[in-house]
Amino acid sequence: MFLLNMKAIRLVIPSLVFFVCFTTAFAQQEDTLPVLPQNAADAKSDFNMILRGMRSYDFAVQSGEGECLYVFRQLGIPETYSTWKAHLTFDPGHTRIEFEDSISNNTQMPRATLISTPSGTLEITYPETGKPDYQFRRNAQHPDDLQRNNQTDTGLDGSRSWVDPRRWLHIVDGKDLPTYLKEQNFRILKSEFFNGFPCYVLEAKIDAEPLPDHQQDDNFERIWVSPELGLRLLKYESRFLRETESPDGQIKKGTLFVRRIRISYELHGEDAWLVKNGIAETLWIDSEGAEHLISRAIIETQNFIVNREIPRHIFTADIPDNAMIQVEALDKKLSKNEFRQWYDEIHLEGIRLIED
Repeated sequence: MFLLNMKAIRLVIPSLVFFVCFTTAFAQQEDTLPVLPQNAADAKSDFNMILRGMRSYDFAVQSGEGECLYVFRQLGIPETYSTWKAHLTFDPGHTRIEFEDSISNNTQMPRATLISTPSGTLEITYPETGKPDYQFRRNAQHPDDLQRNNQTDTGLDGSRSWVDPRRWLHIVDGKDLPTYLKEQNFRILKSEFFNGFPCYVLEAKIDAEPLPDHQQDDNFERIWVSPELGLRLLKYESRFLRETESPDGQIKKGTLFVRRIRISYELHGEDAWLVKNGIAETLWIDSEGAEHLISRAIIETQNFIVNREIPRHIFTADIPDNAMIQVEALDKKLSKNEFRQWYDEIHLEGIRLIED
């Protein structure tokens, strides 16, 4: 059993107790859709219960270790294509990703390691020839925010973070899903089936000026969440109108754009749901309603073990004495000793990057 600190235990136990009450209140037959609220007061109450249920399940996965496969394709001239294979290890505040095999546009990329802690992210790349390169970036989030948020908040580089399946719970980087839904004034729109699961469909209108011949209703965000799957996000879709014409003139002003995410999950234990497969696409829709792909990202997880004790040394790095570390905040390289001194000055509570 993963060894949580007492603060985490106090958070998890009430969450699980709450979720038992929540699922009892919202219990449905497998072939029955969730009951929709009948008035504004019920709608607000039900929406808040959905958010609390999401947070309860966010704490169900406290640690994990396994393999990830990530594939990205973006159409255009030239077309962009890349794949990453990685070994992922995480606990509530720390993440280590070992990129074992990365290919971009038919070019083999150097092997890389990312270690994210509450105070910053260290990226180590290993060229086939030459010494490893080290780069350190401080995290933008304050440590208090990391304690309040769930374990999906990491300081990983944006272009690589999608290989972490927990990041698929994010609609906007840096915010957990319940926070985002509340800030954007989502509401319960309807209930329907998605992939055989009864779901609540939540919607928010995107605040944008309508273009000629279009209504404000053309801009919206929707998510599908299923009580049967721990109120995990099964589908996300946003629709918005392009405000300018593309440089090549192919996509006109007022063209409808769609961003769509679809996710499936694997259950670990009684209530720990982790992403099994996911696909994110961006498309544009022509005047006849045909969809045209702009980009697609796919993730797959394999052989994951969750809620096990992760040794602390996993989130440390043994840096050679003669290494130079590029520090983004200072825009210069530091020696190992200089980095130690600087890091001790800014170090926030958490596991040290360099093992003594």
